[in-house]
Amino acid sequence: MANLLQIGTSGVLGHQQMLNTTGNNISNVNTDGYSRQRTLHNSQTDNMGLARSVTGREVNKFAQAELLIDSSAFSNKEKLLAEITRTDQVLSDESNNMSSGVSQLFESFHTANDDPTSISNRQLVIADAQTLAAGFRNVGEQLNNQARTVNSELIEKPALLNSLIKEVEGFNKQVMIAENTSRGASGTLLDQRDVTIEALAKELDISTIVNDNKSVSINLLNGQPLVMQNSVSQFQAVGGDPDPSNMELVLKIDKNTMPLQDIELGGRIGALIEFRDKTINSSLREIGQLSLGIADAVNTQNRMGLDLNGKMGKEIYTVPSTQAKHYSGNSNPAHVITTQLIAGEGSSLTTSQYQVSMTSSMSFDVYEIKNGERSANPLAINGAYPGPVEVTDHGFEIDFSAAAGGFQNGDKFLMSPTLFNLNDYDVTRSQPEDIALASILRAKTGPTNTTMSRISVTEISDSTLSFTNNDLNITAPQQISVNNSGDFDIYDGNGSYMATSSGALNGQDLFANAIPPLNPGVGYEIKMDGKPNPGEIFTLAYNRDAIADNSNGLKLAGLENDAKLRKNHKNNGENQMTFAEGISTMISTVGNKTRAARVDSAANEAKLVQSRNWIESVSGVNLDEEAANMVRYEQAYNASAQVVSISQKIFDTILNAAR
Repeated sequence: MANLLQIGTSGVLGHQQMLNTTGNNISNVNTDGYSRQRTLHNSQTDNMGLARSVTGREVNKFAQAELLIDSSAFSNKEKLLAEITRTDQVLSDESNNMSSGVSQLFESFHTANDDPTSISNRQLVIADAQTLAAGFRNVGEQLNNQARTVNSELIEKPALLNSLIKEVEGFNKQVMIAENTSRGASGTLLDQRDVTIEALAKELDISTIVNDNKSVSINLLNGQPLVMQNSVSQFQAVGGDPDPSNMELVLKIDKNTMPLQDIELGGRIGALIEFRDKTINSSLREIGQLSLGIADAVNTQNRMGLDLNGKMGKEIYTVPSTQAKHYSGNSNPAHVITTQLIAGEGSSLTTSQYQVSMTSSMSFDVYEIKNGERSANPLAINGAYPGPVEVTDHGFEIDFSAAAGGFQNGDKFLMSPTLFNLNDYDVTRSQPEDIALASILRAKTGPTNTTMSRISVTEISDSTLSFTNNDLNITAPQQISVNNSGDFDIYDGNGSYMATSSGALNGQDLFANAIPPLNPGVGYEIKMDGKPNPGEIFTLAYNRDAIADNSNGLKLAGLENDAKLRKNHKNNGENQMTFAEGISTMISTVGNKTRAARVDSAANEAKLVQSRNWIESVSGVNLDEEAANMVRYEQAYNASAQVVSISQKIFDTILNAAR
């Protein structure tokens, strides 16, 4: 009888616990992060009913690990897509259409060429030049605003990360305390910890380890610890090195601070950093390359002509300089270096960054940084400290003169020649008369020449060398005579012999190829078109009274179709493109990144759905199953209660029989 009572009582209590568990599952069917719980029984070894019941979660550790990986990957791609879509919208917005602005500028040059004397037509050129500059500034400001938003988000991220890390630490302590009791840690407590860990995984790529005491240790994928058994690490946002405006995260581990700027962090934080560094900043450098390329091409060609007042052309666009960023370990933060586009070399500019490393107080090496990788060998330079020093084939020069007292070995600087303050980019205080549509020099053929050969001016590199008071110096080369050998003898305005250029060079760069070389010492260059006969003479003169001349204006208009923009890191004609092609390339690059991000986001979302389905198949609550269990456990409970009731009746019968 006593045995029967014990068996029935253990059954009642055991099935009551199973009913409680099932009811709890049903109540939490819509609770995020809830894992289905199961109560398990063991039979008493002496066949005296049920032993102690144990309630636990139905989980699969491999499914949980997969969920963390997929959750982090999807959060990364989703965040990157959201950010890069905004940039794509800015660049493709018709109101920001830089391509139409470029086309309109050169169309206005064509209009001005129709009537070189028209002030209104020339004013149209100035207005369209200002509109294009404003367009570059507007797009640049919108992209800079996006970069500032990213940096603001990064500043706020440590508070969230540290809060989640602290929460996990708190749950760990509760779990360890509960594990020392007879009931152990509840499923609800473990679920809450898992939800917090998943929230952390959405921000960063992490890995987890379950320790023997049931606490969870969390590391970054590179191994940096976030949650340890007895301590936690904390994140902090700091200004980047060397650019303090680019916020970076550091990890404080005990008393040590570990920089994370060279670590792929993944999650939403990794997406923010990738978007800022590989889309925003690279697009800004491309806009800088475009704006400087157009400014340099227009300025260079305008200097080769005469304006409406018969004066030599001057610059139309301002060309801002850029100050390099100094690294935190430099000997003197006040010591700076600047970079400046070399006039006429805009087609050599790249979108790369460059590192200047001082090897002594007056010597240095320059390295190119592209795609985040520094070149193995220093670049060739032309010039010496304090400069200006030209970086060969890269279109810019470096000036060290602002550093009073000099530098020290080990000082480093990061230069971005095409990343400058776009607010400094504008049209100079030009008047319509300043548009130099006429050629600065007029070429004539001798009256006795027998061929159709002509000379033409190909470059005005420095108007201060051979021109004074808007006239050609008498000592400058002004006459070319073909000698009996077919070579070109060069004479100045006095008829004095200066040099000879070989006829075997197809008439290219007569002054630079002359012996002795005359250019760049004379500041202009010419070429010979055709094959003149010996004795033919050609002359150059200042182009006076040429207000109706549009020969230089045609060249200004033709810049639209000239390959004046560097396509990649090789400096040759095959790797040059037009301004329209450059704008199209920039827009399509961001567009392609956006499409790739959209595909990646969809793919990672599908993978995350699979992981969640796997989790649901193991840990999810199925109402049909729970309802069936409720009926089954209720029947078992009632049956066990009936056993107790029967044992009670037997006991009462025995008592009555004994009376």
